[in-house]
Amino acid sequence: MSRGVVLWPDAATSAAVRDIWEHLAAMGLPSLATYTHRLHQPHVSLTVAEHLPPREALDAVAPVPAGRIRLRVESASVFPQGMLFLPCVMNRGLLDEQERVHKAVERLAVEPWPYFEPENWVPHMTIGMPYTPEQLARALPEVLDRLPMEGTLDHGGVEDGTTGENWPSPSGGPATPER
Repeated sequence: MSRGVVLWPDAATSAAVRDIWEHLAAMGLPSLATYTHRLHQPHVSLTVAEHLPPREALDAVAPVPAGRIRLRVESASVFPQGMLFLPCVMNRGLLDEQERVHKAVERLAVEPWPYFEPENWVPHMTIGMPYTPEQLARALPEVLDRLPMEGTLDHGGVEDGTTGENWPSPSGGPATPER
């Protein structure tokens, strides 16, 4: 079981990511539209651990995010083992929020994932996995045709990657100033 503190994009950006998922799934390619529990939401994970108590984590970090964060996606990329993703263009608001959240939940995280340590973190939204080289050759042009993408990361919470269950942050979100 993995749980993480995540940022969810605004409605229009979320719909654009879901459109990519659905389009790739219709082509018979892996996407989060059809992966595991099928309850995935477009998100940027700030920290992930094998276990993270959701209520305690939200108490430690609330609100998530501390302020609206600009989101821009200009490219697609692939992690080892064929995970296709949309890397987020780095900005100060994104870096500050990840560091703040990571520090706040560090003592609560059981078996934290090393890829989410601040010095290792690559902010991204997952498209699908696992992709073979042949599938990537088909998927990449489809994804790139839908970029660039701009929006905001305006609400967040804790999400369980195994079950799809989530716990939204009770405060924070669109009412706070953009960073």
